[in-house]
Amino acid sequence: MTVTDAQLAAAEQAYLEARDRHDRATIAEAQGKIRPSLRTDAAMAAAAARTALAAVVVDPAWPPDDLHAYRVMAQWTTQSAETQASDNDADRAYVTGESWGVTAERGFAALSTRIADEYAQAQGAVDVGDVTLTRLGVLDRLGNEANPERRRQLFYALEPVWQTIDADGGVASPYQRLLPLSVNLWARDGSPVDRSAAALGLSGADVEAHLIAILETWRDGMGANARIEPWDWWYETGAASRALRAAAPVGRIRELSNDYHASLGADPLALGVGFDLFPRLDRPPVPVAYTEFGGRPRILADGARRPARAWIMATYTTGGLGELTELMHESGHAIHLAAIDTRPAFADWPDSDAFTEALAELTALDAAEPSWQAHWLGAGVPESASLRGRYAAVMLDVCWALFEIRLHADPERDPSDVWADLTSTYLDIEPHREVSWWAMRGQLVQEPGYMVNYALAAIIAADLRAAIRAARGDWSTGDPGWYDWVSAQIFCWGLERSGRDVLVDVLGRTPTADALTVEIGRGRAR
Repeated sequence: MTVTDAQLAAAEQAYLEARDRHDRATIAEAQGKIRPSLRTDAAMAAAAARTALAAVVVDPAWPPDDLHAYRVMAQWTTQSAETQASDNDADRAYVTGESWGVTAERGFAALSTRIADEYAQAQGAVDVGDVTLTRLGVLDRLGNEANPERRRQLFYALEPVWQTIDADGGVASPYQRLLPLSVNLWARDGSPVDRSAAALGLSGADVEAHLIAILETWRDGMGANARIEPWDWWYETGAASRALRAAAPVGRIRELSNDYHASLGADPLALGVGFDLFPRLDRPPVPVAYTEFGGRPRILADGARRPARAWIMATYTTGGLGELTELMHESGHAIHLAAIDTRPAFADWPDSDAFTEALAELTALDAAEPSWQAHWLGAGVPESASLRGRYAAVMLDVCWALFEIRLHADPERDPSDVWADLTSTYLDIEPHREVSWWAMRGQLVQEPGYMVNYALAAIIAADLRAAIRAARGDWSTGDPGWYDWVSAQIFCWGLERSGRDVLVDVLGRTPTADALTVEIGRGRAR
């Protein structure tokens, strides 16, 4: 990498140090090992990067790569300063016990924060009678409980979680106070759905059409034979998970995921991936698995390249196909980060959340393939049951994405009516308009409009997998050259190139839902 301007080069080195120190502090905090000195080092490095960047005199005649690098670094340094200031951000403050109306008058940030805080507390401690579980733990039980009445009881045990978002509906609903504030923000700043779409070369109208096509394919090919109750959804779609539960015990899921990725030339151990996967008393709760940088890639003094260090944080307790698939997804993020090979300014997640999530699915989706299951687990289930289980969660994500799009277009509609219409029309779920079971995703209040990224990720992943398969053939039982090929074509860019440009190069066009509808259609024989 040759940088035109010496001050820009110095600022980029300071930026790399700032990102590295921020990464170390972030992982230490997540592991319960944070020391004040780590936070101080991170804050000082960020301040030094801001100072170095402020000294740069931008020359419009610089090469486009340098101008892009400057803009990326300037955006991060500004955001880091704002994040530091927001630790005491009065906009997010509310008084415990005050009425929801008073919190709403404080604005979107305060109301969103309050709802999210109450949601987090409730979803982490769901009383199911014999034990206290997380929201995800309850959903896992719903997928394994053979007794229909007990499933209904488990489902309604989630009601305190829904009530943190929607109360009992109507004027008392915190969400229905939040929605008009969110609508105003979308009108002022632009729709996040449109932004996510534009980052991939699509329009908001394109997205909605793709989402409806996906749901119609599910309904026409893999819908239930008759209407099912909402508490039966996870059991009715969970046959594969139940059948394969014993084949992936919790103590073996890391080995299975590592061995599979190693067979693709992406051994997580050789790539230096860190794992913190199991609950312990000295670690803060990890309610949702995630992957983060533990250090940025860099060129060492001897000219050797040190790849990015990725850390996977999770709380695995039961094993089974669900937790194995999630770990494969997070490992997909980790091998992506390790493959980023670009200048320090661009050594970051891509510019599209949907694209980023799709890349993690390139290998995780293999767990739904009977050939993969037979080879790696020594057991398998029929293709129809496996694909039905894999895409059931995607269908809910698609419904949530459309739910947000439709409510922001018409905020006078009742959320439970919108949800009942979507899930009954496309998923054959009995409508229960009196139950706010839509209100079980924190993203709805923390970042309205984000759910579309999960739906778009499913579209992109299917499209990319089809393109890779066309180029290299099936890799489910191993392909030692897979990682090098995918890294060079897809993983390596960071922010150097847009997700849209990478997709157009690999696919020859912008993404469509065609590949995903084909995949869903494979599950029609039941």
